[in-house]
Amino acid sequence: MTDQNPTSPEQGSGEGYQPPAAPGGFQPPATPPGGYQPPAGGYPPPPAGGYEPPAGGYQAPQAGYPEPSGTAPGQYPPAGGYSQPPAPSYPVSGPAAMTGPGGGKLAEWPIRALGGLIDYVAPSVVIGILSNVLGNVSTTLGSLVSFVLGIGWWIYLAYLSGNYGITPGRAIAKTKLIGEQSGTVIGFGQAVLRQFAHLIDSIICYIGWLFPLWDSKKQTLADKIAKTVVVDNSADPNAGQIRWS
Repeated sequence: MTDQNPTSPEQGSGEGYQPPAAPGGFQPPATPPGGYQPPAGGYPPPPAGGYEPPAGGYQAPQAGYPEPSGTAPGQYPPAGGYSQPPAPSYPVSGPAAMTGPGGGKLAEWPIRALGGLIDYVAPSVVIGILSNVLGNVSTTLGSLVSFVLGIGWWIYLAYLSGNYGITPGRAIAKTKLIGEQSGTVIGFGQAVLRQFAHLIDSIICYIGWLFPLWDSKKQTLADKIAKTVVVDNSADPNAGQIRWS
């Protein structure tokens, strides 16, 4: 008779049968009979009295945030903590470049021409009339007076220009003569050089006097030789005051 009993666990049946685990696979934990059982008596309640504050009590944070070191109050460095590079500088051109060394605006040619008429043309007319009157008495006397007064007046203009930068003509035109590099008065010696350098402006058919019309620094040839510029002085409340000494 053939044996009808199972010959392997896989063919067995009945309660409590545990299939073999796959080699290397997950082994589930055994479930206790009847499912999960809570601890006897339940979980203990929290201690009476609630939360215990820390020793010394709760310290509220200070208002605001501390100022970063190395910055002024209310100022913070850019995000990331890096320093912003300085703004790039570019060569200035156009109207903004038409300024003298002290930041003053260079005087335009019509204003300079007004001052020149008062400083040079008007005195030359007066000296010419006086020398002609004296020339009727003596030609030599008339020529001598013309020469002495002419040289004397130019030296006087150099004195005013060197020490103050303002002559009677510049006072009326509200301009001032200053050094191209220093931005201050140029002194008597440099002013004398400039006065006689005006002879070059005159002997080339007076074209040198017209140079400020197209020159970038609005200089005459005498200005270029003496390294001077003439600036607008109208902002000075005493600009229109004529200084004679």
